[in-house]
Parts: sequence; structure tokens; C-alpha cells
Amino acid sequence: MTALIAVVGSANLDVVLSVARRPAAGETVMGSGYLETAGGKGANQATAAARIASCAFIGSVGHDSAGRRIATALREAGVAIDHLHRGEMPTGRAFISLTPDGENSIVVLPLANSDLRPSDVVRSLDASRPAVVLTQLEVPTAVTAAVVEWCTRNDARLVLNPSPVQHLPSAVLAIADPLIANAGEARALVDLASDTPVTDATLAAALALRCRSAVLTAGPRGAFVAADDSIHHIEGLPVTVADTTGAGDAFAGTVAAHLALGAELVAAASIANREAARVIQLNRTDR
Repeated sequence: MTALIAVVGSANLDVVLSVARRPAAGETVMGSGYLETAGGKGANQATAAARIASCAFIGSVGHDSAGRRIATALREAGVAIDHLHRGEMPTGRAFISLTPDGENSIVVLPLANSDLRPSDVVRSLDASRPAVVLTQLEVPTAVTAAVVEWCTRNDARLVLNPSPVQHLPSAVLAIADPLIANAGEARALVDLASDTPVTDATLAAALALRCRSAVLTAGPRGAFVAADDSIHHIEGLPVTVADTTGAGDAFAGTVAAHLALGAELVAAASIANREAARVIQLNRTDR
């Protein structure tokens, strides 16, 4: 099937542990809650995008109950899963420690995500023919390279969320339109030390020198869009935080969907800012 958007990325079973605080090295703490739910940056972004426009997900899960659970969750969210591949390894896992302030720390085991092959991705993109492709970095680097090459060859718009952050060739960054990164990721991509003073606007501008356009997400400070030699500040919204997990994914998926429908980047990011604010006010079971 064809789709306006294709999300190429990870699908994991999220294991969420509620804790009063994260343990120090060598320390044991008691948990207060446990939840398993479908997740992964790619699947989360596809779910957000499918709220707005037709979306196909291209990823890999295992031949196990977790893989079936993720497939069901995506289908129920309106995501096309014709190109959800089945790998030989178990479905990926993400272990999330969630504290009462809604902040989290995450350890990801890629597992079946590592079975996603560039040839599979290219065939899937050829079949779905998206106008916009959204991807992140929880898949093999060869897959990212294949996505970039396909977008270049087919004049498709690439939306890149460089998370978890890693070194990327300049040719990959160069076609991102936009590159969506938080402050930590942006600092790493522009080789800026974590303790170097810099404003959000300056950081967004530095990021934009490496790509066609950039969006810096800044949590309660909102977002900064660098496009057409201008910086646009989208103000943060006052919210009561329940869980920040997946807020960045909701932002990226919403941006990609509205771009696919013809919105300008600043308008798309403004809508995405509101969606991320909505998500962090909800517990995962309510999303």
C-alpha cells in the first residue's frame, strides 16, 4: 500500500519500572510499579503520525508474543504494518525507570531491531512510496544510510531524529529537513561540550548549519525552529508532568505528519509542541 509517511525505526516491548529515585552505583532500590507496553522510538513515532495522516511502519520484531503485541497495537492505532518484518531474534526491549517527577532513564536492547536489513527497507519504501520518511537511530547504521539514499533518489523529504545520538556522516545530516534533536543531542552533533554556555536559539542555529532545517526541542522552554535563515521560538506550555517517556517521539511523528499534509515547518512544530505537552500529562496506560 502507499502512504504519505513511512516511519523506519525500532519497535520494542517497553518494561516500565516506577521507582522513588534511580539507584546509585552498587545500590538497590525498591520499585513501586510495573508495566509492559508496546513502544520503541519508531513505533511511537508511527503511532503519533497515524493520528494525522496515512502512515506505514517499517521495522522488525521477533516471532514471539511481544512481536504480536506490538503488531496489534500498531494496527489498532491505524498504522499500516504490511512492512513489519519478522526477525530471528526476540523482539527488542526497553527498560525504563520512571521517577515521580515524570523523568525517566532508559536502557534499550535492540534484539530483533538489529535484524532489519537495508534491502528490506528499500523494498518496503519502494512499495509504500511515501512523500515523507521519518527515522531515528535505534536501527542499524546501514539502514539509516539506505533510507538517506532512497530519499535522495526519490526526492522524498527526510525527517531525522538522531536519537540515541551518535556520529553521523555529514552527507546524512545534510538532507535532513528537519533534523529534530534535543539539547544534548544537538550539542553532540555540533561537537559542543556539555558545560559550554550557549542559548537554545544559538544551538538551533548551529545545528541548522549541518542540515536543511532543524528543530531543537527544549522541554519546558518549548522548541526552536531554524529554517530559511531565521530562528522561530515556539513557547513551552505549562503542564503537570506525569511521564515524559515518548514525548519526543510524539513531537517528531506529529511534525512529519503535518509536513506530509503540506504544512510549513514552524506551523507543524507548533502543533507538535502541543501534542508533546498533551502526552507528558498522561500516564502511559491513558495514551
